[in-house]
Amino acid sequence: MRRAVCGLGVEGVSVELPEVVVGGLTARRLIAHGGAQEPPARNLASLLEILSSATVSEGVRSRAMSTLGRLAGVEAALHGVSVDRVHLHELGAVDTLVDVVGAFALLEHLAVDSVTFGPVPLGSGVVSTAHGVMPVPAPATLELLRGVPVTAGPETFETTTPTGALLLTELGAPSLGLPLMIVEAVGYGAGAREALHGPNVLRAVVGAAVGAQTPGEYDAVVALATTIDDATAEVLGHLHGLMLDAGALDAWWTPAFMKKGRPGVELTVLSAPGDETRLVELLFRHSTTFGLRRQLQQRRVLERRWVTVGVEGELLRVKLGLMGGEVVTVSPEFDEAAEVAQRLGRPLKDVLALATAEARLSL
Repeated sequence: MRRAVCGLGVEGVSVELPEVVVGGLTARRLIAHGGAQEPPARNLASLLEILSSATVSEGVRSRAMSTLGRLAGVEAALHGVSVDRVHLHELGAVDTLVDVVGAFALLEHLAVDSVTFGPVPLGSGVVSTAHGVMPVPAPATLELLRGVPVTAGPETFETTTPTGALLLTELGAPSLGLPLMIVEAVGYGAGAREALHGPNVLRAVVGAAVGAQTPGEYDAVVALATTIDDATAEVLGHLHGLMLDAGALDAWWTPAFMKKGRPGVELTVLSAPGDETRLVELLFRHSTTFGLRRQLQQRRVLERRWVTVGVEGELLRVKLGLMGGEVVTVSPEFDEAAEVAQRLGRPLKDVLALATAEARLSL
C-alpha cells in the first residue's frame, strides 16, 4: 500500500495504517496525509497526468485511469458540464487517488481473480459537499450504484461515499451472498465515524474457489416477470424480440390461467442489473401490462469458448462449455448450421451431428 502511494509521486503524500479496535473487532484504519490543506478542485486531466507518470504497474495505471474517467463522467452529467470542464472538488483530493490506486494495487498483489459484494448500505441524513448540504446518499453515490442492490441502513450518516461506490462497482459485481469458496483470510477496515448500530467496518474475505468452480461463475441477475391476457400473438412475438435485442440475457413465455378464467401467458425476462431500467421501460411501452414483478437471483454459468469446424467444405462455429477446464457441453451455432444445411441440401439434424463430432475431435 505504501509503495503504491509513494508511486503516485505527489509531494508530501503518505499513509498510515494503524491497528484499531472497533466494536470489539481488530481492524486497520487507512489515514492519508499530505497535499494541500484545502484540496484543489482537480479535473480529470490533472488526475490522469499524475497517473501517467506514477511508478505503478500498467494494470493498476490503466484501471485507475478508467475508473477516474467514469467518476468524471458521472460528475459531469450531474452538474451539466462537459467531462473536461468538471471539477471533482473533494473527490479530486489526494484521498481519492490513494483509495483508487491503493485498491487496485492491493488486489493485484493478492492475485484476486474476481470480487463480489452484498447489498450496499448507504446510511441516511445529510452530508456537506462543495455544492452545499446534500441528502444521503449523495447524488454521485446513487448514480454510481445504478443496477446494484442497496439499502438505507440504520446509521444517520453517509456509510457509503461516492469513492466507495465507485470502487465497489469497478472491482466486482453484486451477489446475494458469499460465493462457494474455501476461506483463506479475513480482513477488517475501520471507518472513522462511530456507528450506533454495529461496528463501522468493511470486511473482506479472500478464498479459493471450490472444486470445479472458476472465478466469475456466480453473478447477480434480475428476473422480471409479467402476465398478459389481452395481447395478440403477433404483439407478444414482437415484444419477445424487443427484449432480446435490447440486451436481455434471455426471455421466455409460460402459459398462465388468469382471473375470470382467461388463458394468458407469463413473460419472464432475465436481465443484468445494469440493463434492468431500460428493459422495464420497454416492457411498459410495448406491452399491455399494468405491472411486473422483479427478483434478484444468482446464476452459475460455464466458461465458454468458440471453435470453427468444417462440414463438407462449409465452416460454422461451435460453442464449447467448460467446467474446470473440461469440455462438458458442445453446441453448434444453430443459425449458421441451418444456413449450412440449406446450402448443402442436407437435413439440419445431420449437420448438427457432424459439427458436434468435428468439434469433439478437435479437442
